[in-house]
Amino acid sequence: MESGRYGQPPGEVAKLLAFYDADPDRIARIVALGQEDDTGSWWAPWAGVIPDWLRLFAGLEGMSQSVFFYEPLAVHGLLQTEGYATAVAAGARRVRPADADLVVGFRMERARRLVDHENPLVLQAVLEETALHRPVGDREVMRGQLAHLLALNRLPNIDIRVIRTSAGVHPALAGQFTLLQFKDFSDVAYVELQEDAIYLHDPTKVRAYNMSAESLRAAALGPRETNSLIASLIEGSQP
Repeated sequence: MESGRYGQPPGEVAKLLAFYDADPDRIARIVALGQEDDTGSWWAPWAGVIPDWLRLFAGLEGMSQSVFFYEPLAVHGLLQTEGYATAVAAGARRVRPADADLVVGFRMERARRLVDHENPLVLQAVLEETALHRPVGDREVMRGQLAHLLALNRLPNIDIRVIRTSAGVHPALAGQFTLLQFKDFSDVAYVELQEDAIYLHDPTKVRAYNMSAESLRAAALGPRETNSLIASLIEGSQP
């Protein structure tokens, strides 16, 4: 909430704090402080194509200091290039063709925080090797996406790791999940569904996801080995 571009307007702040069962007096004080600069949510240009459950996630993500995610099937949205995101949107049942450009734009705007100099998002990511082999778009799109992953993994605030298919069974075979960490609040676990999402902030349940995240990072290749794998895939995709 301290960064201008990713700050939330008073109404959205109230909703997010209420989600955390914050003290009503504290909610009132924070909302009052923000009344003078209520310019609307940063996602306002995309409000017509963002469902409520994703709007809440975007707000929490904007308030978070760090994020961990595990993605088994495709490159995660925060790591996607515009070309890759466009191909994903074209194949998504819940995205109307007329809204595809807006959906992609929203995804690109969220990803800008990864390279924000004032308030960069600290990101730890674990991808399945399968996600790197799955063809999305044409060969040029895939090469661009792989090169983008390499570039991101050189940034000090980003740690991308890949689990080889040969690693076998691991604690997260049940599916993708995200962990959001904050300065002033407890962690939140997020699991996205087809048309909705599950938010968990019970400490015991969130702890289970944190343990899975630690196990995934331990089972995955380190950043250097991950970069070597991605570089080899780029080399192998050359015509």
